[in-house]
Amino acid sequence: MPEPRFKLPDLSQPHKYEHRRPRRPSHLPKRLTPPPERAEPPDLSLFLYAGMVLALILVILAIPYLIAYMFEVVRL
Repeated sequence: MPEPRFKLPDLSQPHKYEHRRPRRPSHLPKRLTPPPERAEPPDLSLFLYAGMVLALILVILAIPYLIAYMFEVVRL
């Protein structure tokens, strides 16, 4: 039987990398107070409405071209 070109990793052994919890660097003082509260995520509803308006404008502009294309197809 010929040797395979690519050697597959041996999955029976444990992985060399194991995830560990991140540690605070030793050169920093120990934190005695909890970290500050995170700010709320930004309100992106304005972008949603702007996208809907742009999509509506695109549809309104495309309708005459679609009608002209349908007449062109029917005429052929």
